[in-house]
Amino acid sequence: MMVSRFMSWLLIVQPNSAQADLLREALRTNVSADVVVVDSIDSALSLIDEGIPDVVLLPDLIPADVEDYVISYLGTIPGAKHVQILGVPVLASPDNSVKRRSRWVFPWRRPKQTIRPGCDPAVFTQDVIGYLSDARTLKHHIELHVAYAELSEGPERRTENRFSRHHVPWVTVTRFGDGRAALVNVSSRGALLRTQARPEYHSLKRCDPNGERSRLTFKLDAGGEVHAMGRVVRCIPLRTGAAIQYQVAFRFDDSVGLHLPASDALVPTKSRADSNVLYRVRPNASPY
Repeated sequence: MMVSRFMSWLLIVQPNSAQADLLREALRTNVSADVVVVDSIDSALSLIDEGIPDVVLLPDLIPADVEDYVISYLGTIPGAKHVQILGVPVLASPDNSVKRRSRWVFPWRRPKQTIRPGCDPAVFTQDVIGYLSDARTLKHHIELHVAYAELSEGPERRTENRFSRHHVPWVTVTRFGDGRAALVNVSSRGALLRTQARPEYHSLKRCDPNGERSRLTFKLDAGGEVHAMGRVVRCIPLRTGAAIQYQVAFRFDDSVGLHLPASDALVPTKSRADSNVLYRVRPNASPY
């Protein structure tokens, strides 16, 4: 299903088909936003890549690490700071005691409190309507803040050297995680990449209790490799034809120690394959 990046819509993850039908019936007749129901997290993430929903409803029994990934991934997407996330209770099921999660604003965690078995669909619908209203209000405030900041502060100014992929001939291949990435540009603080795969969970985290860290590998033209540890701070899903690519901003850890040459250390040269102008490092001006 294709979704517009500009429409107001509600995304529900509910693998239980009976509960999914109850949710559709309760929400579509009372909620002005479009309601999209999927049965898996993978399907939900694919839709999020197409456009940002205002509210995401997640089943209560979802594993904590999967829920954390959804929250972390939304946190890297520009324009998703307004998204509200709500746990889905069991509807009209008096034999089950459920946990209902209190209202919260992304990305804070949600406390839990027990309510009566079986949630009244009408009551839950009112909660969802409140979430949608909060999301739209927050989105409007964020847009106003961004517009004001752009007018008052002007374009972002960078003080460190930043080189596009055509200006770093000492890097031949860039690998991100387990796959290959296209290097868009790089500075001493981080790199901008284009990848075919959505960033993995550990690459979004500031630290991993299991010790797994995200690594960017530069293979050098002169031989050898440089490994840069860090994390993804921004991810923009981009549709190219029938496929989705991801433009990833990867910020290096402070301990990386990646040193790029000054601009005057680069001199133009001609490619043997064609007449495109490339650059090489002047003698005695090591890029690392």
